Amino acid sequence: MTIEERREKMLQLVSDWQQSGQSQKAFAEAHGIKLFTFRYWIQKQREQSQHTDAFLQLGAPLSAAAITIRYPNGTELQLPANTPMGTIKGLLSL
Repeated sequence: MTIEERREKMLQLVSDWQQSGQSQKAFAEAHGIKLFTFRYWIQKQREQSQHTDAFLQLGAPLSAAAITIRYPNGTELQLPANTPMGTIKGLLSL
């Protein structure tokens, strides 16, 4: 088994565990995995998901006049005052 195949297998097991409702210990024992190893892969999966949700800043610094869009989930976008209306409408429909 290649490293990538093992990684995919372990991340799939973490996903299966999250849906199982079992404790980490019970799930690891049932699948013949050392608890320490299983917890390592749980941490790896968490790190991977955090990188997906990372903040990304686009464009140049904002001038004093800006448009702010706040989504219900807490995400906030600040756009330059000269942002095209079509772009703003598209962002509001997300």
